[in-house]
Amino acid sequence: MTGKNSSFNLKQKYSSKDLAIIVPTRDRPRQVKLLLDSICDLNCRVGRIIVVASGEDVKEIVMSFIDRIPVEYYFDEPGQIKQRNKGISVLDSSTKLVATIDDDVYFTETAVSEIIKFWNSVEPETAGVGFNIVNIPSHNYNWLMGKFGINVPEPGKVLKSGLNTSITNVKKNFRSEWLNGGGTVWRQKILKEFPHKEIYSKWAVGEDLIFSYPIGKIHPLYVCASAKIRTEDIRLIKESPIKSRYRGRTKFLWGLFFIQQNYQLSMYSFFLRMFAEIFANFIKGILNRDTRRIYNGLGMISGFLISLNCIFK
Repeated sequence: MTGKNSSFNLKQKYSSKDLAIIVPTRDRPRQVKLLLDSICDLNCRVGRIIVVASGEDVKEIVMSFIDRIPVEYYFDEPGQIKQRNKGISVLDSSTKLVATIDDDVYFTETAVSEIIKFWNSVEPETAGVGFNIVNIPSHNYNWLMGKFGINVPEPGKVLKSGLNTSITNVKKNFRSEWLNGGGTVWRQKILKEFPHKEIYSKWAVGEDLIFSYPIGKIHPLYVCASAKIRTEDIRLIKESPIKSRYRGRTKFLWGLFFIQQNYQLSMYSFFLRMFAEIFANFIKGILNRDTRRIYNGLGMISGFLISLNCIFK
């Protein structure tokens, strides 16, 4: 699905030079270099590439590309959303489309030209179009979970429990109810109209869902299957049990925040989903002797107890 009418092509024309790519980064010089290399290999030229760094200064790496691509470098305080907003703040009216890209993303040669082509086929009021992350598994429907109302067959859905089904490795274009924060092209007007509020957390879990879901209630959101990118799969990165516990607690609390911010969602369904996930973590952790799953479950229980205290207060 690309839009209601091909006549949109007569009203709306974008080129790759209308696009600015904004990349917030922290302490990842290798990934930044690989990302910029992939931009050099695109089959089209974009208008601007804005890298906003914190932590390690990667200016020398970034500016070494200045003769090949229109790259700019800024240094700011830590915070992915804060750095992204810094990049948005330096845009001017010549930029119609803005790609918010994670620093561990690598473009395929035709990724940008394909997403521009897609933008020229959709409704003018479209807010954002997501790239297709092809090296992360696609949405997996579990019929048993579906019986409990906490899974559906379609990608890109947001259930009453706050669960968002995956939008990665898709085979066809579709309209989505949410978009990825680090792999999406937005109209600049949308980013100005809906400023992205900073999440004060070391792990901004769900920040893309919190930001994009309300926009999708007003404007169309899509995922373009032919606009392919790759990213490092964080599931392959080992983490300590303590970090697993922290992630469990953080996931629970930000998930609850998301539910509270959207009246269409259900607190009851959210708690049911979380308890099912806690139970699954403990069972899989014990059977596989995976202490990280057990600690993740303990972290989620900690988040539940903190949320009860906040609710009662």
